[in-house]
Amino acid sequence: MNNFHEQAMSFVYQQVLHRLQGFLERTERIALQLLIQRLLVAAGGLERLAQYRVMVVLEGGRECAYTLAFLRAAQLSIAGRYPDTFILRVAILHQPRLTPRVLERIQTQCSELFLYDDHRVELLFVNDKGVRRLDKPLGGIHKPCATNRTMMLMSGHLTRGDARGTFFYADLLARAKLFSSAFEWGQPADALIDRRPPRHLARYMAWIQRVASQRGHAGQPVNGDDLQTSVRLCSFLDDDYKDVLCLPPTDQPCNPFTDDTKIAVLNVFDCLFTDIDMFNSRLLTYLHGSFALKDLDIEEPQVAVIVLAAHLQGLRAACEQRLSYRAAVELYWQQAATQYPPNERLKGQLIKLLGTAFNTPRRIDQMRLITARYLDELHGVSDVQLGCFIYSPFINEGQNLELFLRNCYPEKLPFINEYHQMMMHKPLSTPVDVTWLEHVSGLPLSSIQVLYRMQHVQFREDDSLMTSLWASDPHKQPWALV
Repeated sequence: MNNFHEQAMSFVYQQVLHRLQGFLERTERIALQLLIQRLLVAAGGLERLAQYRVMVVLEGGRECAYTLAFLRAAQLSIAGRYPDTFILRVAILHQPRLTPRVLERIQTQCSELFLYDDHRVELLFVNDKGVRRLDKPLGGIHKPCATNRTMMLMSGHLTRGDARGTFFYADLLARAKLFSSAFEWGQPADALIDRRPPRHLARYMAWIQRVASQRGHAGQPVNGDDLQTSVRLCSFLDDDYKDVLCLPPTDQPCNPFTDDTKIAVLNVFDCLFTDIDMFNSRLLTYLHGSFALKDLDIEEPQVAVIVLAAHLQGLRAACEQRLSYRAAVELYWQQAATQYPPNERLKGQLIKLLGTAFNTPRRIDQMRLITARYLDELHGVSDVQLGCFIYSPFINEGQNLELFLRNCYPEKLPFINEYHQMMMHKPLSTPVDVTWLEHVSGLPLSSIQVLYRMQHVQFREDDSLMTSLWASDPHKQPWALV
């Protein structure tokens, strides 16, 4: 029975490989052979291949799907030629962006590639409770985490709605513990697959190590294979970030990498992404679906990064009454197109396409509606709460509270003294509705009181953790703060 099952599955895997090869263009077939050779060399030869374990992180985007398809094709190609092949570890990290539709998309790809039943594949789902190996698709798992939501909103108040400061920094730092759990699960992986240009990872490692050094964490000199140090320091900075916001540390059952851990990075960018058309690839159309810009697939990670930044710039301009939401979004497209030339991989191409597709009042309004729905699903927040943190009325002992109430809620102005007393933990002379304050900000009173004692982040002046992150950020957008 076992032998019959193995023969049947071997035939299935041959069919999977045949199907994948059928979608490859000539240049992609050459790229696949280059990838196979790179894997064989990295493993140390055929005799070590069966014990060689590579890990790839899935985020739900087109680039991730393309990388996974090639790794699977390489694994099955080697298995068809030689007695053994490498072990493929696929890590799905449970972070806010992993919405039900993104998870469904990832699991559909895993099913198409027959990853669930293959003992040579380790398909892992990783959250703050640990690591779970998947042998079948998961059910619905997305629930906006209260701590993530609070961190995002408090970050928005501190930065007055800077897009990367609000949505990206906390997300990046929290990823470190999840990543290390996936990498060290069971038998630790031998190498991490990196699909981005080599300089991209080097910049991020230098960034994290520079910030950690400024915050008093001991680090090592940055070099090409020092990823484990950066991941460990990233985890320390995650704890620092939560401590600054008076939030509990993550309940992660794993210590980030020790000094003995060594992460080899296997970069595949030059194999896979030098000539690929990410919008019209037949392989991607089969595995990920066609790319329809007019429908605004905001759950594509790179689209989300761009659209969230445009959305916040539109809201900020409207709140400050400098420009309309539409005019500010149009200005963002112009600024972003200058920052990211169209030939700079997927992001540069997307900025040009999005700026062209969403450049009329009706289309910009449609983008705003889709983005608002996305943020509601992602974090359970509304434009009302985003507008609140753009005014940042609680920081600096409520410095902007009067302006916020006067412009947005004039009927609440008579209670301004009571709001100040509430945020200072003082007894109230007149009872006020605290639930209104929590609703409009999206924050519990305890977090509002923490913000009351904090200062705005002065990106070019102070020495806060947020400023340290922003100052060395290789992809910061200084023009978006104007």
